[in-house]
Amino acid sequence: MAENEDLGSLNLWEQVQNYLAKIQKREKEVNERAKKLDEREKALDEREAKIEEAEKRIADKEKLLDKKSSELESYAKQLEEEKKKYEEKYKELEKKLEAINTADTVLKNYESTLKTTKEEIEKKLNEIATLYGGLADLREKMLNVIQTLSGGEIPVKEEKRAAKEEKVEAKEAKEEKKEEKPEFEIVVVDGEEFIKCPQCGTLNSKDAIMCYNCGYVFKPEEL
Repeated sequence: MAENEDLGSLNLWEQVQNYLAKIQKREKEVNERAKKLDEREKALDEREAKIEEAEKRIADKEKLLDKKSSELESYAKQLEEEKKKYEEKYKELEKKLEAINTADTVLKNYESTLKTTKEEIEKKLNEIATLYGGLADLREKMLNVIQTLSGGEIPVKEEKRAAKEEKVEAKEAKEEKKEEKPEFEIVVVDGEEFIKCPQCGTLNSKDAIMCYNCGYVFKPEEL
């Protein structure tokens, strides 16, 4: 009976030892797991710190982007204002260019009319020169007739007196034309004055003697 009790006691002790060994093993496993959990927790804390740092950097970048966006919006407004200014200047330049083209057309018409007027004046001068030549021949013939009728004596005094009277009459007629000089409408284009023809409405240079378009005479005394 005693041996059986000892054997039973030993079996119980072995069981206790085995149980303690299992407990120690389990405790070791638990400690290892706890250590791994601590390491994981530490790694998670490090990751969380990195995430917070990354979030902070992202927040700073967002602020910087907001600032840049605000600056870009302000710059875009400035560009829009500058664009409007340049558009207004462009419109002004277009108007000036149109006025220059109009003035250029007027000048070309003026040059063309001047050329035509010059040709007409030269033609008239040639006609007048021809008439003067004919008058000189006629005068010579008349003098010859007068010499023949007066027996060789030329009434020089009467001729001079008649010529003098003609000059006086021509001078008085010229002064009357000056006094009766009509006033014409003056039109200003880009700071330059033009005379508006009362007959056809064409703009002519203020120094023009006659209309470049229809030939209306502004200054008959200068013809």
